[in-house]
Amino acid sequence: MSKEEVWGNPAALGLVGFGLTTIALSLANAGIIPTTGLTIGYAVSWGGLAQVFAGWISFRRNDTFGGTAFSGYGLFWIGLALALILGLHVSSSELGLWMLLWGIFTLYMDVGAILAKARVLSIVLTLLFITFFILSAADFSTSSMILKAAGWIGLITGISAVYLSMAIVINTVKGKVVVPE
Repeated sequence: MSKEEVWGNPAALGLVGFGLTTIALSLANAGIIPTTGLTIGYAVSWGGLAQVFAGWISFRRNDTFGGTAFSGYGLFWIGLALALILGLHVSSSELGLWMLLWGIFTLYMDVGAILAKARVLSIVLTLLFITFFILSAADFSTSSMILKAAGWIGLITGISAVYLSMAIVINTVKGKVVVPE
C-alpha cells in the first residue's frame, strides 16, 4: 500500500515572491527608490525561482492554472533580470511589445480566475493587467509620467498579491477562513 504525498498550497510562496518583487520594481518605476543590483538579484531568486518552484508544485498538485501562472510569471522575472544582468540592448519598443504580450497573458489568466470565482486573485490579476498595459504605453511612448503611473498601479498590484499570500498562510494555519481570499 503506497501512501500518497500531500503537498501544501504553493500559492502563498508564489504570490509573496511575485508581490515583493513587483513592489520593489514598481517603487523604482514610480521614481521613489532607484533600482539597484539587489532588486535585480531578488528578481531572479524571489520573483523568478520562488514562483517557478510554486508553479511546479502547482502542476504536481494537478493545478494547471497555478502551474501556468506561477511558472510563467517566474520566468518573466528571470528573463527580465537576465536582460539587465547581461546588459543586453533592449529598445523601448521591444520592451513595450513584451509588456503588451504579458498583459495579454495576464488578461486570459484573469478570465480563468474569474471563472474559478477567485475574487482576490482576480483583483490581483486585473491590477497586473492594467500595470502591464500602462507599462507598455510608457515604453512605446517613452513617457516618464506614464511610467510613474505604471509604478503606482504596480505598487498596488504587489501589495494586493502580498495580501493574498498572507490570507492563504493565516487561513491555512487557522484551518478556517479568517482573512478573505
